[in-house]
Amino acid sequence: MVPRRRPPAVTLLVTAAAAVAMLIGSEPSAAARPAHEAECPVGLACRFAPAAYARTDPSDPDAYGDYDRADRPRDGDDIRYIVIHDTEESYDSAIARFQDPHSGVSAHYVIRSSDGQVTQLVHTWDIAHHAGNYWFNMHSLGIEHEGVLVDGARWYTEAMYQASARLVRYLAARYHIPLDREHILSHEEIPGLTPGGVAGMHYDPGPYWDWAHYFDLLGAPLPTAGVSAAPVPTIVPRFDIDIEPLRSCVGEACTDLPPQGSNVVYLHTEPRADAPLVGDPALHPDGSPGTTRVADWSARAVTGQSFVVAGRSGEWTAIWFGGRPAWLDDPPGRVSAPGHGALITPRPGRSAIPVYGAAYPEDSAYPPTIPAAAVVPLRYTIPAGQVYLGVERGFADYYYARFDSADAQDNHTLVVGDRRLVEISFNHRRAFVDAADVLILR
Repeated sequence: MVPRRRPPAVTLLVTAAAAVAMLIGSEPSAAARPAHEAECPVGLACRFAPAAYARTDPSDPDAYGDYDRADRPRDGDDIRYIVIHDTEESYDSAIARFQDPHSGVSAHYVIRSSDGQVTQLVHTWDIAHHAGNYWFNMHSLGIEHEGVLVDGARWYTEAMYQASARLVRYLAARYHIPLDREHILSHEEIPGLTPGGVAGMHYDPGPYWDWAHYFDLLGAPLPTAGVSAAPVPTIVPRFDIDIEPLRSCVGEACTDLPPQGSNVVYLHTEPRADAPLVGDPALHPDGSPGTTRVADWSARAVTGQSFVVAGRSGEWTAIWFGGRPAWLDDPPGRVSAPGHGALITPRPGRSAIPVYGAAYPEDSAYPPTIPAAAVVPLRYTIPAGQVYLGVERGFADYYYARFDSADAQDNHTLVVGDRRLVEISFNHRRAFVDAADVLILR
């Protein structure tokens, strides 16, 4: 876990081209980049069809779609993640939606299922509205894949995997993004910004995305399941034989999905197969257990995620998961491989610490011209004695962007605070804890 250094300046404001000159190398400014050329590797079938950038209400300067203009990474806002999505609609429909300013959403790229054709809609230096969490939007690129997640391999074709992997390799090399599961994320791993927003977060590309095959294509294979127990297990079930029950539900009407390979490992409240699945307070506020509904991510760990061991009983392993121990059936060589990373636990004297969905700065970091982004604890806490995997730590930041012609003062400014947060692998999703609240054990 490498700390990201705060820019060495007295001011907490980092404006265009000021903070990361050492990181951007020869990357040209947005003004010097071709406006209508797709950013893709040579030989990949790729085109540029711009997403909408337009006002939707002339009387409201904040009513516009579908992305924010920026100059990443020259403006200090670094790109550190690539987020994998599926469209839940056809390729053409997704493109049309991103070209409608009233939709309010976009992605940098969309990939067609049948042949892997790529359409870029938002330049990589701009901030697409794709993840449902603005902090992750600030620091990521979003790639949509044509598909409906409950239909599995019908949509996630080899042509799509191949094209996506070529694109990701190109983007990762260009922006120095590590090819690992800490930085190549799924939409379903992005946390909600507020307690009320967690339950509505998306869960794509879902259980039938073959992460192991995808990372093979990226040239960065995931580890294979080992026979020795590890203090930091990485979830790596074999996709072809990991057939877990899943149901597609509309209201209370549910249909069992056809048995097929998946990336899912279910987590139980006790070390036995008939024990209830763990529940998530956002999805089950009444305390009821998790379910096998495809939309219920409460009790699912996914291929490539890593956690910290909380206990063992026979062939079962408990991991710290969302503020509680959660048990997975982990016979040698089937589910987990040794992982690594910093171990994070609450500081002595704290009975429990809050968990956040974004790494925004403290209010005092903002000048009067920029409204502070709210830092709201989620409904989770980490009790004393629990241990989580620290992914990355750094100074909290917020990129202030409004519509270009709205005449907003200090538009396109990165605010960097004194507050430091640590990103952790928390439950099915990522989360943040305040560095002042935790000890780093190793």
